[in-house]
Amino acid sequence: MTRRMARLAVCGILAVFSFLATGGAAHADRADQLFKKGKKLLAEKRYPEACTAFEDSDRIDPGIGAKLNVARCYQEWGKLATAWRWFTDAERMANQTKDDRATKIHELVEELDPTVPRLKVTAPRDADTRGLAIKLDGVDFDVAALGTDRRVDPGPHQVDYIVDGAKQTKVIPVERGASSEIILDLPTRATPHRTTRAARPEVSERDPGRNRRLLGLGIGGAGVVAVGIAGIVTLGARSDYKDALRAHCRGATDMCDADGLAATHSARHRANIATGVTIFGLAAVAGGLVLYFTTPAAAARHDEHALYLAPSIGGDGGGVVLGGAF
Repeated sequence: MTRRMARLAVCGILAVFSFLATGGAAHADRADQLFKKGKKLLAEKRYPEACTAFEDSDRIDPGIGAKLNVARCYQEWGKLATAWRWFTDAERMANQTKDDRATKIHELVEELDPTVPRLKVTAPRDADTRGLAIKLDGVDFDVAALGTDRRVDPGPHQVDYIVDGAKQTKVIPVERGASSEIILDLPTRATPHRTTRAARPEVSERDPGRNRRLLGLGIGGAGVVAVGIAGIVTLGARSDYKDALRAHCRGATDMCDADGLAATHSARHRANIATGVTIFGLAAVAGGLVLYFTTPAAAARHDEHALYLAPSIGGDGGGVVLGGAF
């Protein structure tokens, strides 16, 4: 009976080892298939599918080579921060395993790093961050990370934050190798939300609020002009982008030749700049309105003069309209 049990135990152990070996081989085959699929898609410049295939291959069979393939895919796609993270992951594994490729991988990381854009999300000094919730591109952002540089991929980035129950959003374009900063509009601890208004001085006959209103009109008018110019640039960039897709990309974003890639990149670059100008223009308009409408009512005069500037876009082109009330 003892010998029979021993034989059964040996058979069971052999069966387990056989199962593990078969399962491991199946995993290796699946990882190899995904790797080959990724190489084919990468050669066709189908970056989203190629990078996903390489990531799936690494998830099934993690390794230094698999991580390097993911990194190179994102680097060729232009997702530089994502590529940098995969290169550093490969370097970490190489150092842990004493792999001979560690030095070469480190050189790749050092070469790529200066081209990776940085984005800094900051708050004003003495800002009240209690209850503040932030998301960067839809991902939770730790308040403790305010003021620190983060590596991000080139392109526009959106910051959503909630303060005093109100959601606010800011968008900023980030270029390759550049550093950008977003400053959140937050209340400060030192300044209460409500202040006691001082006694209003008597308004002189010369109307001291006139200069403030004119300044508000000027700033707002400049903002309107900026928004109008940005709109014209955006329309031109969109037209060039579509023309490039038709002429050099067969109507698809992942089938562009060298000329198509250059043309579409140029169009996107102009569109990103126009986005920044639009944000600046809208901020100027808002600032001008605040200056104008917060002027003390007692300082208003019936005979005040008002000037305005506004963009004009028609079938024959664009321009600027000057008008006013006197």
